[in-house]
Amino acid sequence: MSDEYLWSSEGEPDAQVTRLEGLLRPLAYSGKAIDFHEPKREETGRRAGWLTWAAAAAIAAAACLVGWKIQSARRAVASSWTMTLNGRAPQIVRKGETIETGKNGGAHLESDFVGEVEVGPETKLQVLESTREEQRLALRRGTLHAFIWAPAREFVVDTPAARTVDLGCAYSLHVAPDGTGLLTVEAGWVAFQWRNLESFIPAGAACATRPERGPGTPHFEDASPELEKQLARFDRDGDGEALRDVLELSRPRDALTLWHLLGRTRGDKRAQVFDRFAGLVKLPATVTREKILEGDAGAMDAAWNALGFGDTDWWRGWKRPW
Repeated sequence: MSDEYLWSSEGEPDAQVTRLEGLLRPLAYSGKAIDFHEPKREETGRRAGWLTWAAAAAIAAAACLVGWKIQSARRAVASSWTMTLNGRAPQIVRKGETIETGKNGGAHLESDFVGEVEVGPETKLQVLESTREEQRLALRRGTLHAFIWAPAREFVVDTPAARTVDLGCAYSLHVAPDGTGLLTVEAGWVAFQWRNLESFIPAGAACATRPERGPGTPHFEDASPELEKQLARFDRDGDGEALRDVLELSRPRDALTLWHLLGRTRGDKRAQVFDRFAGLVKLPATVTREKILEGDAGAMDAAWNALGFGDTDWWRGWKRPW
């Protein structure tokens, strides 16, 4: 074979080279793009139609899902309460719903596993939460009367000045247009709480509350009007003369008030309160003047137990971060 043939195709080729060229000739470059697969027009149209339908279906499904979510968000969740408003037929109250009564109106709320709430005239009340573990209302203004048979602490009413936590009771709660409130307890106990300030009010007692000040010092409703007046003065101004008047006017029954004052005074004022308290209540040896002045929690609990209202373990056992 001529080497010249391999480089320029000139000269006589070898027989084996000729045979190899014949085998490779069908694969020679022709200048056209290789067509791996070209579907028929009918197949292409069918596939394009299917893709269009699938896209439209996906868009429609997404639109339906968005619409369902919007409707679900707008549809308020039913609470456990039914309401009779101004004598009308009972209706379900929904979470977030606000109830407003007119000058001569009223409403009755009832829940099988919570209790009953009477809503007075010119009252604005909102249902904030309604689950098996928690029933929370907000009294913006006006008056309500609650008779609760749910377990203690599950029924809560927020006001502009304090949170009312039911400990198994019947009570009335009033909120004035300026946000001040008054709680009176008819049966059981109620805890009045604002930040770190707490008042525990038994049956027959009352407690006022003010915005940004929280609950005042509770007192029994049969206390002398002068004691009530001076107590309000002390709660408002911290006036030392008002405190002395409260101490002088206190009966053994008013030791409830003095126990709360022990936690709301310091220094000489606390010493005055303790001396009067110790003169009205038979205290155990563990409750000493020194421990109370130091704010010892164990001594304060023992002093409460001496009031005869039950052991602190009872109501502390129901407490939680409301």
